[in-house]
Amino acid sequence: MSPEALRLAAELGGAVLSVPGAAGASGGGSLVLVERIQGHGLSQVLVLGRTAEDLREPLDAATTVQARGLAVNVLGLVPAPGCDLASALDLHRRRLGALVCALDAGLPWLDGKPMLVRRLPGRLARALPVALEKAPMGPLEKAELKGFLADWDKADRKRIFRRPEWREAPDHGQHGGFEADLWPGVPLPEGAELRVPPLVLPEGTALTNALRTALRAATGQPIPFLPLPGDPAPLHALRALTPEATAFRGPARAWELAFEGLSRLPAPPHFCARC
Repeated sequence: MSPEALRLAAELGGAVLSVPGAAGASGGGSLVLVERIQGHGLSQVLVLGRTAEDLREPLDAATTVQARGLAVNVLGLVPAPGCDLASALDLHRRRLGALVCALDAGLPWLDGKPMLVRRLPGRLARALPVALEKAPMGPLEKAELKGFLADWDKADRKRIFRRPEWREAPDHGQHGGFEADLWPGVPLPEGAELRVPPLVLPEGTALTNALRTALRAATGQPIPFLPLPGDPAPLHALRALTPEATAFRGPARAWELAFEGLSRLPAPPHFCARC
């Protein structure tokens, strides 16, 4: 059993779910599950965090709205170091049950400002760097990003969102090579390996409308959809549980409003390990 998983479980008041074989002999293949269950068979929202801190506000918000009588269950998840998230979610799919949606709370807002995610870069690897094509971006998105990041200079925006720089791969000493972010719409260079696919998230759905409304009401600010540097692999894993998955962060009040909105969305057919 992973000591870090046990520490997280004690800190969050959750349970450790083991993932046999996901992290070899180290025993680090564990998920920490924190349940805020209002009643069996109710609509369920899953919130994934990278750290315990990512779950503080959603769990507090779940407790608050449930105390007011809101009929919704909230499941918080934190992977322990070394966890193969996709394998873990597949193994514990029935334990987690049917979800209205899954939210990744571990992706940060750009410069701490409220936003929703439109596109996430994947990751590619190659023995030697080559020039990457510039990521496509329409004039409206360019203007919105420039206004949102008004204190960024053009070179920084281009380096992050249009033509990322190559970096030495973490396993360089074993296999050699370099890696870079790959934005949607950029062709994979010849001889490169796609390690994590880029991801385009849907906009204008009932889910994103509920989340955008919650952020607007809680912050009093317009909420743009923007590209966000980050690892899309956790969202790929969440979308295997439910296609209604996206990234969301916010203050506790935004989470409260989000849970209220999500509780009104149609729930999938119920199933869980208790049935």
